[in-house]
Amino acid sequence: MDISEFSRLRDKASYLRHPWETSRVNVLKTFLRSSGISFPVDRVVDIGGGDAFVINSLMEENLAREYFAIDTAYTPDVIGQLKENYNDSGVQYVHDLEEYNRQHDAGLKTLFLCMDVLEHLEDESIILDHLDPRNNNCHYFFSVPAFQSVFSSHDVLLGHYRRYTLSQFEKMLKNKGFTIKNRGYYFTSLLALRWVEKLFKKKKDESIDNWEGGKTKTRLINSVLDIDFRISLLLKKAGIIIPGLSCYCLCKK
Repeated sequence: MDISEFSRLRDKASYLRHPWETSRVNVLKTFLRSSGISFPVDRVVDIGGGDAFVINSLMEENLAREYFAIDTAYTPDVIGQLKENYNDSGVQYVHDLEEYNRQHDAGLKTLFLCMDVLEHLEDESIILDHLDPRNNNCHYFFSVPAFQSVFSSHDVLLGHYRRYTLSQFEKMLKNKGFTIKNRGYYFTSLLALRWVEKLFKKKKDESIDNWEGGKTKTRLINSVLDIDFRISLLLKKAGIIIPGLSCYCLCKK
């Protein structure tokens, strides 16, 4: 869990979600509907679940019978606050993957999400080596920030060690035993914006905990990014993969 997410847990009613957060959930929902995965699955497990916005948003889609969020920041106090924030929605909160693997049946049909987490780790093996290869009923959806060429002070602010190209990301996952079923980029327009910011050396201090753009601006940005992603999906069907600020891989192991 990012520090910014932790700081606002007790102030849920008065903060606005950054459009990157809401747009990322919309991208995920759009992608899963076209993924070929047969829903509902037994479980959806969100690794690096943070303030549980993603997993609780997916519950609205009835994608699974059980929902889990895993994060090393989940203390009893944090879990209690999350349950209060989401009206005890039924999400089960777990401290780490080792605990999840010990306590829960690995043989169920499961979708694991690991979105914008691996770049926060010095060594991705901390997570990837704990994803059980014995269960071939699982799908894994990974996303990470793309292109080291736009690495900036904003990445440092967010605690990123690196950014990836899609080919680098695929190679790393394949080396860890994953089979790539689908892959691509999203948020092309944001990548263009980031390149401009890097060119003019604009310092970016905004994070997800200090968005003040208002609901109208947030909805407008969400609409633009939704169109952005749908265009990239159409182009990908034609065999054209265009770059974006983030890249993703849907895998099996």
